[in-house]
Amino acid sequence: MHLTVNDILDVAIKSEESSFQFYNGMVGKVKDDETAKILKKLAQDEKDHLEYLLWLKSGEPINEQVYFDGLEEAGELNPAMTPKEVLAVAVAREGAAAKMYRQMADIFKANPDKYFIFERMAREEDHHAEAVTQMLEQV
Repeated sequence: MHLTVNDILDVAIKSEESSFQFYNGMVGKVKDDETAKILKKLAQDEKDHLEYLLWLKSGEPINEQVYFDGLEEAGELNPAMTPKEVLAVAVAREGAAAKMYRQMADIFKANPDKYFIFERMAREEDHHAEAVTQMLEQV
């Protein structure tokens, strides 16, 4: 299988779009105002990532497998969830995204510019996971 950077970015873009829709789609359905506020913040973070990835798109071929299924494994949201339950799913999704970006970074170890981009995205996801974990501890 021959993949390009665009192929990988397309998957990452779909992942960020999915995460944005995942959180944003639930905002109007939840009854708890604090949960809605948390979902809006999480959606904005994913939208920021999406915009960054769209800006990055290029086209260099690679021949590697990348882990992409962690977001589905993180769990689903439903309108009856408490803020704590939403944040627990968010922590799992952020961890899965960091893992995906680290795999992408590993693919480009020989190319420092591209390695830096994906490692930076992984670190951002780690930072978001830490921030969401702190929010979870305060709920």
